[in-house]
Amino acid sequence: MEGDWIEIPGSGGAYVLPFTRYPDVCCSNAYVVKTPGEILVIDTGADEAQIASLAAAVRAANEERPCPAFVLLTHCHLDHAYGVIGHREWIESSGIAILAQEEGAVALEGGDPHLTVAEMYGREIGPVPVDVHLLTADDRARGGERTVEARGRSVRLAADRVQVEGETALHRQRITFPSGAECTVYHLPGHSPDSIFVRIGEHLFIGDILFAASPGIAGLHRWNCGDLCASARSARQILASGEIGYCWNGHGRGMTVPDTLRALSALERETKKLDGICAFDPVRLNESVCYARDLLLEAGKLFSVIGGRLYYLSYYLEELGEEEEAEKYRDLLQNDAIDEFLTNFSAFAKEVGAGKKLEIQFVLKAVQIAGKIERALGAGASDPVLDASLVRRARHLLTDCLSTVYGLDERLSGEEIDLAECLERFVTGFKDPSRLDEAMVTAVEDESAFLAALAARIASPVLFEETAVGLEVCTRPLPVMTDPERLCDGITSLIEDFAAAGAKEVKISVAGTPDGAAIAVTSDALHPDWPYAGIYERRFSRCRGRCAVEEGDGEARVVVCFRYGDDGRSR
Repeated sequence: MEGDWIEIPGSGGAYVLPFTRYPDVCCSNAYVVKTPGEILVIDTGADEAQIASLAAAVRAANEERPCPAFVLLTHCHLDHAYGVIGHREWIESSGIAILAQEEGAVALEGGDPHLTVAEMYGREIGPVPVDVHLLTADDRARGGERTVEARGRSVRLAADRVQVEGETALHRQRITFPSGAECTVYHLPGHSPDSIFVRIGEHLFIGDILFAASPGIAGLHRWNCGDLCASARSARQILASGEIGYCWNGHGRGMTVPDTLRALSALERETKKLDGICAFDPVRLNESVCYARDLLLEAGKLFSVIGGRLYYLSYYLEELGEEEEAEKYRDLLQNDAIDEFLTNFSAFAKEVGAGKKLEIQFVLKAVQIAGKIERALGAGASDPVLDASLVRRARHLLTDCLSTVYGLDERLSGEEIDLAECLERFVTGFKDPSRLDEAMVTAVEDESAFLAALAARIASPVLFEETAVGLEVCTRPLPVMTDPERLCDGITSLIEDFAAAGAKEVKISVAGTPDGAAIAVTSDALHPDWPYAGIYERRFSRCRGRCAVEEGDGEARVVVCFRYGDDGRSR
């Protein structure tokens, strides 16, 4: 154990023992700092094995040289503070004093499920006494010194503030422990109102600030966009002083000062984009879990179709003696990688179902998988041989994952169109390959252009050959506000599901309603594997429609309604 201790320069003989781990929303890093006269624990994490190792390290350090112990919490979120919330016996029996910023201290003492985000983990917590409230409202307003008794030991606190930019003030407090050892805490809210940095010598413990704009983190209870941007600027000022040599994260590896400065600049840029996002609360978590399940189902279907068409294309090009072209399209997308991502995601979903993983982990896994698939799509997704509708649907599926988690659903684009005219073009277009045939004829004198046109033709078979699709227009014109590409892609996907369920006929009708317009898509067949209604509700809400699914008597019917606003346009 002794070999793992790292000396902290400029600290007067303090050493840190880091308990770092791969970034995990369920458990933070923890750090044990040994000064000549005290043991300081910075965060505890929430993993039981880590907490046990932490307690063992504290015991070992105490056996070496008996001295008082203190826990400093960078903030009160459960993944950082569960060691004091769920292990009161260890805290009490070891005589450990707890220090936390005032708002976090009040939340812990009241067993607040919101500010501790215990509600997001599905856990109930009890009250936790906090010995020292740091950077109180009075400290921040007046500054000055005070002495606090913590488990029979006197701790001196000296607060002041420094100007950062404009009217922004950075509040800090120097803590002097009984032995005379010191550390400084800085109030840097945004991720949470009680977030602090802890400085010991030339090392800075920065909590979760670098992750605060991440999906599933941004929008947590009392997350604040403006405060986070200001804190990023304040953090850069602390690092620009030249007095810090290394930064320890709340999750993941430690970082050099230059790397941390770059990360803080990126954080501020990303945070500014999130002004006005919805709260990431249990309701948003549930919506995100539903979307994550949709993502798993729809991504599997979409990429199976895309991959199947590419293999089909490469096979026929080989049959035509065009081996080089065939190889090109086999490697167009990283299909094997995408399959692996989805297989891992499916296995993760089963662990969630079995209670081995939490729902919040499932949501963050969905965001991670969406990012990996987006990168695997790469430049190949722009190749004209790929069906534009399939690629759009894949990209929308991935980007909508972030929109759902961040709560940006309402920020939808749209344009005014004639719904009847749009659907007429749609039904005619997806069964008519003539434009691809014309492209081949036009390119006959140019070998490379002809091969590209041939590949596009082979890779775009006529859809729904076994399913008759008809359109009935009952009212015209029908001006609505929608995203026509999303609308048509959604109807295409719906017809695909009907066809996969064995439908021989799909009827589309469009008509005016007393308060807007409606599209009804009816199938003559229904199969137990037919997707659940939530997928369609989400899909059509993205193009400003309200969707209802009706099933019964061997028939399925999906109705998408557009409602007129006061200006006479649908919304």
